[in-house]
Amino acid sequence: MADTTTLSLIGKALSHPLRERMLRMLADGERCGCEFAPALGVDASMVSRYLGILERAGLVASRREGVRVLWRVRDLRILALLEEIEGVVQEGVMA
Repeated sequence: MADTTTLSLIGKALSHPLRERMLRMLADGERCGCEFAPALGVDASMVSRYLGILERAGLVASRREGVRVLWRVRDLRILALLEEIEGVVQEGVMA
């Protein structure tokens, strides 16, 4: 069972819409960090900072391939969890 600190890190990591979008961008597989800035309309430093937050929360992992850094979701269940939460919200249970 995850401790409160880990759950808090995950909650904080998911609390920003751009970080949630970044996580969803990884649903189809690995992406180069360089792909996020143009897709999200933000600068590279923000992408780096946000990927670091997601990584510290244990949601994403990276690997280096030459000069590129490729990112992936560490556990696809987190994407399923996001879908479940979205379904609850859409059904009005949280309204």
